Amino acid sequence: MSKDFDFNNIGKRMPYTTPENYLADIEKNVMAQVQTDETPVKKARNRRLFIIASTLVAASIALLLVFKIIPYHQNQTSFDQVEQAFANLSNADQDFLMEVYEDDFFINE
Repeated sequence: MSKDFDFNNIGKRMPYTTPENYLADIEKNVMAQVQTDETPVKKARNRRLFIIASTLVAASIALLLVFKIIPYHQNQTSFDQVEQAFANLSNADQDFLMEVYEDDFFINE
């Protein structure tokens, strides 16, 4: 192995070359292209906001319908109807229900 090898010289050379003023020309070309392009940023932003807002409103309505937060009227069962249904049961069924209700922890609290 050669003894004149110097680690300080590694990575000091550029592996490629560029023409003169290459980076300055790129900057000029990009700035010229940006100035000629007229992008309707405001219209695109307004459309995006409209789409997001309408999606949120639709999701809110769907959640209200799914979880039944919107109240709707149900036929309320009167106590007389419950008594009539209980009276239509056989004596064995009535005794069983009464026994279950007497042993119910939550009703007898």
